[in-house]
Amino acid sequence: MNKLEAKKRIEKLKKEINRHRYLYHVLDSQEISDAALDSLKHELYKLEQEHPEFIMSDSPTQRVGGKPLEKFEKVSHKVPMLSIEDVFSEEELKAWQERIQKLVPASPAGGSREKPDYFTEMKIDGFAISLIYKNGIFAQGSTRGNGLIGENVTQNLKTIESMPLKLHIHGKLPNKKIEKIVKLLIEKGKIEIRGEVYMTKKAFERINKERKKQGFPLYANPRNTAAGSIRQLNPKLAASRDLNFLAYDLVTDLGQITHQEKHQTCRALGFKVDEGKYCKNLDEVMVFWKGVMKKREKLPFHIDGIVVGVNNNRIFEQLGSIGKSHRGMIAFKFPAKQATTVIEDIKVQIGRTGALTPVAHLRSVQLGGTTITRATLHNEDEIKRLGVKIGDTVIIQRAGDVIPDVVQVLTRLRTGKEKRFRMPKKCPVCGSRVVRPKGEVVHRCGSSRCGTIQKKGIHHFISKKAFDVVGLGPKIINQLMDEGLISGPADIFELKEGDLVPLERFADKSAENLIKALEESKKINFNRFIYSLGIRHVGEESAINLANHFGNLKNLKKAEIDELIRVKDTGDVVAKSIYSWFRNKRNLKLLKKLDRVGIKIISPPRQARGKQAKKLQAKTFVLTGELESLTRDEAKERIRELGGDISSSVSKNTDWVVAGEDPGSKFDKARKLGIKILSEKQFLKMVK
Repeated sequence: MNKLEAKKRIEKLKKEINRHRYLYHVLDSQEISDAALDSLKHELYKLEQEHPEFIMSDSPTQRVGGKPLEKFEKVSHKVPMLSIEDVFSEEELKAWQERIQKLVPASPAGGSREKPDYFTEMKIDGFAISLIYKNGIFAQGSTRGNGLIGENVTQNLKTIESMPLKLHIHGKLPNKKIEKIVKLLIEKGKIEIRGEVYMTKKAFERINKERKKQGFPLYANPRNTAAGSIRQLNPKLAASRDLNFLAYDLVTDLGQITHQEKHQTCRALGFKVDEGKYCKNLDEVMVFWKGVMKKREKLPFHIDGIVVGVNNNRIFEQLGSIGKSHRGMIAFKFPAKQATTVIEDIKVQIGRTGALTPVAHLRSVQLGGTTITRATLHNEDEIKRLGVKIGDTVIIQRAGDVIPDVVQVLTRLRTGKEKRFRMPKKCPVCGSRVVRPKGEVVHRCGSSRCGTIQKKGIHHFISKKAFDVVGLGPKIINQLMDEGLISGPADIFELKEGDLVPLERFADKSAENLIKALEESKKINFNRFIYSLGIRHVGEESAINLANHFGNLKNLKKAEIDELIRVKDTGDVVAKSIYSWFRNKRNLKLLKKLDRVGIKIISPPRQARGKQAKKLQAKTFVLTGELESLTRDEAKERIRELGGDISSSVSKNTDWVVAGEDPGSKFDKARKLGIKILSEKQFLKMVK
């Protein structure tokens, strides 16, 4: 990006971020997620660092929040309420340390620069507030506003039970000096405490449940609900919201030497604080970050990362501030569920069924802890719905380990140079005509003999949920096809060691191992065999239902549409697809060849009898996160043995969600819908 392009991009980003900041901080409204807004701000910050000549006083990076609402009396902050800059990776965290290390002054005793140590704490997703106590009595509470001027919300803050109205010394203070000063200021003086007003997950769910009963629209998230509650003129509303206050800073100088002592003092004065952790270096910070990330879903409130601050107050003050934030403090965010980036191109991929899928090639961006360069656009209708063009700035979202989706186009960031995308009329691989079958949303290659379709079909055939041939992956399949050694799935079972040894990446031993693995995989369960065939609309669960219903291949081959529809969770479309597949001459020829090369299909065992077999009858489970004591497939098998069903998505028909470590968006949706969530321990007890 040249200097002129950078300047134009900075101006576009400034305008868009300021708009969303106004919606978020002034009107308590939100059009895009916090993660997406953070991503835009992060891009602007990096561009300004690369081109400091374009940093202007009106940039969002140089101020905090928006102007206060006119409804409340304005309050000036003698010490500005600054925000915190974000980092999203360990590399960026290290870069921050390198920057501040250069600014750390030499030790008072002389010699080299001091090495900072750190105090880390959870970054709660709340609403920043300043509290002033005069002679030990709560006198004034105000919002951050623009960092210099906030709003007086004293009456509403008085309704928060976790915030003391009068200061008392409830615990041990860091030292005698601080204790002496605190006692004096409680008697006659002023103490300023800062922290976050927040709403617990439980309180948020209760409010939304009540609103649903009353037919009101549901609130979007706890943070905005807490902010809205504090900015109401009627204190009774704030009192009904079950809000909390968490102290994170002590502004008044009581002789505290470290940030850790600030926390200890706030706790002793009766405030709820995060325990936090003292870390002598960034290695310990990383351990704390990973530990908090693991337990974040089990916390009673929402957090989006940790705050890392230089622990020594003298060094912290000497580092000063830059723009809106302290140099000596950084927010280390958790991997985001959404991010913003630019679509540099759109290309189509050919799937095993011939479907053409448009894929956005992106300017690389961090999402969920991974560098992302691709996102699916699904089909032509989805592109039209989103209004996507090549060159657009977009919000991408990732759920689990699948390729991310483009969920929104930020049209205000357009320059006029964006290009419209059109689906190709010819297959980019074989040149055959591209068709869009009636009633379908996808375009397909019109030739069943397209090389890519054949390769993808064999990739599916030997995949983990199908034949699962050890040592045989897509790269080797492609090599075997390119060399003319195979042209279809059954051909792989006719390979000999001598066919493989001359090939690149193969030696005598590896060739011997692959032939042995092929021989071992000839015995296959009926459901896995059905799945391997790649019948359109037939996935893992459908294959299991078909195997249990028909018992063997002979019965399935001769099944009519009426009987196929009677199979559990099989509708008209799926039934017709299965029926057509088994009446196609090429497919019947494949089945005969598979039989000839020695494939042995193992019929499913008879269903267990008695009460135990019906324990989970008609109950639907969704699995999310990583299980420690068993694999995802083992958990599914146990559910099926007890009569239960598996679903890949959460809906109102879901009975239970089993949540392991680091659960994804399914966990959040289950909470929102009020669906019972089981820990791994509870699940194991249920299926024991």
